[in-house]
Amino acid sequence: MNRQIQLLILSALIGCANVARAEASEAQAAATPFYVWQEELTQKPGALLRQEPLEEELVIEEASRGVRILYASHGWDDQLVAVSGEILLPKGSPPEGGWPVLAWSHGTLGVADICAPSFKGRSERDRKYHNKWLAEGYAIVSTDYEGLGTPGGHTYLHCKSEANGNIDAVQAVHQLGLNLSKRWLVFGQSQGGQGALCTGAYAGASATDLDFRGTLATAPAVNWKERFMAGRADDPNPFIAFSLLLGRGFEAFEPTFEIEETFSAKAMELMPLTDSLCIGDLMGVGMQANLNQGESLKVFPIGKGPGVMAAAEKMEVPLTGWSGEPVYIGQGSADPLVPFSDVLSYSSALCEQGIAVTLDVYEGAGHSGPLNQGFDAFSAWVADRFADKPADNNCHKINEHKN
Repeated sequence: MNRQIQLLILSALIGCANVARAEASEAQAAATPFYVWQEELTQKPGALLRQEPLEEELVIEEASRGVRILYASHGWDDQLVAVSGEILLPKGSPPEGGWPVLAWSHGTLGVADICAPSFKGRSERDRKYHNKWLAEGYAIVSTDYEGLGTPGGHTYLHCKSEANGNIDAVQAVHQLGLNLSKRWLVFGQSQGGQGALCTGAYAGASATDLDFRGTLATAPAVNWKERFMAGRADDPNPFIAFSLLLGRGFEAFEPTFEIEETFSAKAMELMPLTDSLCIGDLMGVGMQANLNQGESLKVFPIGKGPGVMAAAEKMEVPLTGWSGEPVYIGQGSADPLVPFSDVLSYSSALCEQGIAVTLDVYEGAGHSGPLNQGFDAFSAWVADRFADKPADNNCHKINEHKN
């Protein structure tokens, strides 16, 4: 398979095939006055700071309207930060009690401000997926995550930061007067699958004024500590774009991390591109570089880099502290980005904590497979959560599969 075809396949996997290359002058475009909060932040997490209508091109087909928001949240270091996001409302009249709310935790888009979905918009894959949920009558709240769109580094894959971003976004939109239900559920894909699980782990204790119903995660990125200590130096690194983003994320939230002592000179030459390119273009650069794992790193495996395992600890999804809300995970068996074995292991460990977990495995499916194929099952499960029906689980099958 030649490199051009391989790049097209990889881009399709994450739904970013049509991401445009960012001009250098555009790299700061998302840091417009709306995204920059100039005053001292004294508000409580979840406080709405400002709002404005979404541009028409960002309001997808099944939405009646969209609103961009800036709100207060706790950042990676528990300090107050301003985080951006948006809400899309369905068409028609809301049901009694208001529109039920789904909080979308988005997948990897990049760390440059222009990659924030409230500024750039959704990928075609995510538009199709979200249009289905809007047509079912759910309002969709989406956080951009800490440092994506707003000033400061994006804390890529920091578990608690992602959870806070989701929870506080839901609290903020209730201040818009949009006739929303207090009932809500989190869902997400890839980075966002991890973010959704993180949200489920913290929502019970952090959002007591809301009515949290459960977690739907597809292709969730888990088991980072094991992953960072695995692999071979001569393995190809077609996903070096993600390695570069990890480096930028570590810089944002792990003070002990030393980027130049972890990444090779060849990789460091590419690192500045993370500040202006979104994931589709960054993947193209990575493919052209044609580096293997050893050539990408100064130390191998990456877990031996200074501060990397400390960062990994902050990326891991907790197994304890859950309030008992059910979890539904969809995972492709042939996912090249999120190994099935990692998701199976995490699902089994969560079952051991007494959480009602349903793991649906899509045989032969890649990274976006469950999101594309599982909507009917997901929709039925979500509807049951809002209808107060008890949640089933398949923990016995998960453990059998693991054993």
